[in-house]
Amino acid sequence: MASNHIALVTGAGKRLGKAIAKGLADKGYAIGLHFNSSVGGAQELHDEIRASGGQAVLLQKDLSRPELAGELIAETAAALGGPVSVLVNSASAFNTDSLHDLTHESWQFLMNVNAAAPVFLMQAFANQDPLPETGSIVNMLDTQMLSASPERFSYFCGKFALEGATRLAAFELGAKKIRVNAIAPGLILPSDQTQENFDSRQNLTPLGPGLGPDDIVGAVQYLVDAKQVSGHTFVVDAGQRLMGFGNSPIG
Repeated sequence: MASNHIALVTGAGKRLGKAIAKGLADKGYAIGLHFNSSVGGAQELHDEIRASGGQAVLLQKDLSRPELAGELIAETAAALGGPVSVLVNSASAFNTDSLHDLTHESWQFLMNVNAAAPVFLMQAFANQDPLPETGSIVNMLDTQMLSASPERFSYFCGKFALEGATRLAAFELGAKKIRVNAIAPGLILPSDQTQENFDSRQNLTPLGPGLGPDDIVGAVQYLVDAKQVSGHTFVVDAGQRLMGFGNSPIG
């Protein structure tokens, strides 16, 4: 991959975002590493990329303020010699609420981070001047959308909105040679559970244990390179979605 190709990955300071950014850097992309509070992880990856001869820049932004999100595209392009040719909207916020107890504040926060910020980043990507010869946007969703729990009401509403925005943007931006796709991961990394609990839940999926960040990195890299694929959501979940509502190993 030519070194003048530039990618912006949001949420690149931890978890999947960090793995995706590292995978793109390994393919020769210069990387805009967005983070909010995960400065240590972002700095670590930045230093690793630079030490291996790659290019990377650190970009801090609070995506709960979506009116500022689009600035990340211009900042990445200015720092790395733009335009940005790959955008991965990986940053996400997760809180538990339901229709019964959600508040305006919790709703707005989750919708801002999980839907509005990615949309305005896509807008800024498509409005670059000059545009890349071809562009690829990958939005990160969640396999549990396919059997969504009402106990995560605002979170899933944001992800549903982003899934719809993915299809609409793919339609509109095709004329600009910009492809827009999404990935819905399954059980990739432990969150607030113990490793033992995580492993037992992964074991329940049809394909069993083994799903990890490298599988998502591979899916992102496929979508970045797939010149005739747009408007799709790739589910990478070891078959978790097949278990249906109420049988999800997430519980």
